[in-house]
Amino acid sequence: MPEKYRRPHNHERVQAIERMKRNWQARQEALDVVRRFNAANGKAWFWPKIGAALVSEHHWLVIVCDSCDTVVDLDLRVKPRDADASIRVALRDVQCSRCNGHGRPRILALALRPSV
Repeated sequence: MPEKYRRPHNHERVQAIERMKRNWQARQEALDVVRRFNAANGKAWFWPKIGAALVSEHHWLVIVCDSCDTVVDLDLRVKPRDADASIRVALRDVQCSRCNGHGRPRILALALRPSV
């Protein structure tokens, strides 16, 4: 027998609304952190968490090599990483292809999409 449609109870609707409000508030806080980091132009006194970058949907790291000025984009969604770790952890996976890894990679910003 097919199940009948069951209308959600009032408390289920209230819980859904509260969950949506918490998600919206978390996204806004993460977006504030990412915007503050990007406004510092690479001279920030803090590193945002990977979780904040993913929640704010700014999951592209813009990385520049200090020796040859090559710009590389890294997607944080590709490799599973701890959400509580800072975005600096992702620098371990980056090696400049132009100067064969002899340069020092540096994070410039977090972006919504890769640079062209």
